[in-house]
Amino acid sequence: MDGSAYTHARWVVRPGQEEAFVAAWQAVGEVFLRLPHPPPWGVLLRSEANPREFVSFGPWPDAGAVGEMRASPEAVAALDRARALCEEATPAAYRLVAAAGRPPDLG
Repeated sequence: MDGSAYTHARWVVRPGQEEAFVAAWQAVGEVFLRLPHPPPWGVLLRSEANPREFVSFGPWPDAGAVGEMRASPEAVAALDRARALCEEATPAAYRLVAAAGRPPDLG
Protein backbone atom coordinates (compact mmCIF):
# COMPACT_ATOMS: atom_id res chain seq x y z
CA MET A 1 0.00 0.00 0.00
CA ASP A 2 1.55 3.29 -1.04
CA GLY A 3 -1.08 5.39 0.79
CA SER A 4 -1.06 8.08 -1.88
CA ALA A 5 -4.71 7.86 -2.98
CA TYR A 6 -7.46 9.59 -1.02
CA THR A 7 -11.13 10.33 -1.49
CA HIS A 8 -12.97 13.32 -0.12
CA ALA A 9 -16.56 14.43 -0.41
CA ARG A 10 -18.57 17.43 0.70
CA TRP A 11 -22.21 16.68 1.52
CA VAL A 12 -25.01 19.17 2.18
CA VAL A 13 -27.85 17.17 3.68
CA ARG A 14 -31.54 17.98 3.26
CA PRO A 15 -33.09 19.57 6.37
CA GLY A 16 -34.14 16.97 8.91
CA GLN A 17 -32.17 14.16 7.24
CA GLU A 18 -28.93 14.57 9.18
CA GLU A 19 -29.22 11.44 11.34
CA ALA A 20 -30.43 9.34 8.41
CA PHE A 21 -27.44 10.59 6.43
CA VAL A 22 -24.98 9.61 9.17
CA ALA A 23 -26.50 6.10 9.19
CA ALA A 24 -26.32 5.94 5.38
CA TRP A 25 -22.67 7.05 5.42
CA GLN A 26 -21.86 4.37 7.99
CA ALA A 27 -23.48 1.82 5.66
CA VAL A 28 -21.25 3.13 2.85
CA GLY A 29 -18.25 2.52 5.09
CA GLU A 30 -19.35 -1.04 5.78
CA VAL A 31 -19.61 -1.69 2.04
CA PHE A 32 -16.20 -0.14 1.43
CA LEU A 33 -14.63 -2.41 4.07
CA ARG A 34 -15.91 -5.48 2.18
CA LEU A 35 -14.24 -4.43 -1.09
CA PRO A 36 -11.24 -6.46 -2.32
CA HIS A 37 -8.87 -3.54 -1.57
CA PRO A 38 -10.62 -1.53 1.15
CA PRO A 39 -9.52 1.74 2.67
CA PRO A 40 -7.87 1.30 6.09
CA TRP A 41 -10.16 3.95 7.59
CA GLY A 42 -12.47 6.82 6.75
CA VAL A 43 -13.99 9.69 8.68
CA LEU A 44 -17.16 11.75 8.49
CA LEU A 45 -16.91 15.28 9.84
CA ARG A 46 -19.85 17.57 10.59
CA SER A 47 -19.57 21.33 10.37
CA GLU A 48 -20.05 23.19 13.63
CA ALA A 49 -21.19 26.28 11.72
CA ASN A 50 -23.72 24.43 9.53
CA PRO A 51 -24.96 21.11 10.98
CA ARG A 52 -26.31 20.11 7.54
CA GLU A 53 -22.80 20.17 6.02
CA PHE A 54 -20.55 17.13 6.24
CA VAL A 55 -17.14 16.19 4.86
CA SER A 56 -15.89 12.64 4.44
CA PHE A 57 -12.26 11.73 3.89
CA GLY A 58 -10.06 8.66 3.77
CA PRO A 59 -7.01 6.95 2.25
CA TRP A 60 -7.07 4.05 -0.19
CA PRO A 61 -4.37 1.49 -0.97
CA ASP A 62 -3.87 3.08 -4.40
CA ALA A 63 -5.77 4.73 -7.25
CA GLY A 64 -6.77 1.30 -8.59
CA ALA A 65 -8.66 0.59 -5.35
CA VAL A 66 -10.60 3.84 -5.82
CA GLY A 67 -11.48 2.70 -9.34
CA GLU A 68 -12.63 -0.68 -8.01
CA MET A 69 -14.87 1.08 -5.48
CA ARG A 70 -16.41 3.24 -8.19
CA ALA A 71 -17.05 0.15 -10.32
CA SER A 72 -18.64 -1.86 -7.50
CA PRO A 73 -22.43 -2.04 -7.89
CA GLU A 74 -22.81 -2.46 -4.11
CA ALA A 75 -20.66 0.62 -3.38
CA VAL A 76 -22.47 2.69 -6.02
CA ALA A 77 -25.86 1.70 -4.56
CA ALA A 78 -24.74 2.60 -1.02
CA LEU A 79 -23.40 5.96 -2.19
CA ASP A 80 -26.63 6.61 -4.09
CA ARG A 81 -28.63 6.02 -0.90
CA ALA A 82 -26.47 8.58 0.95
CA ARG A 83 -26.66 11.04 -1.98
CA ALA A 84 -30.46 10.79 -2.03
CA LEU A 85 -30.50 12.44 1.40
CA CYS A 86 -28.50 15.42 0.15
CA GLU A 87 -29.03 18.69 -1.67
CA GLU A 88 -25.37 18.56 -2.75
CA ALA A 89 -22.81 15.78 -2.90
CA THR A 90 -19.38 16.57 -4.29
CA PRO A 91 -16.98 13.60 -4.32
CA ALA A 92 -13.39 13.78 -5.55
CA ALA A 93 -10.18 11.76 -5.62
CA TYR A 94 -6.83 13.16 -4.56
CA ARG A 95 -3.16 12.20 -4.58
CA LEU A 96 -0.89 12.75 -1.57
CA VAL A 97 1.77 15.40 -2.24
CA ALA A 98 2.83 16.42 1.30
CA ALA A 99 2.15 15.50 4.91
CA ALA A 100 2.90 16.75 8.40
CA GLY A 101 2.77 14.54 11.48
CA ARG A 102 0.98 11.22 11.49
CA PRO A 103 -2.63 10.31 10.73
CA PRO A 104 -4.76 9.71 13.83
CA ASP A 105 -5.13 6.22 15.24
CA LEU A 106 -8.79 5.57 14.53
CA GLY A 107 -8.42 1.97 15.62
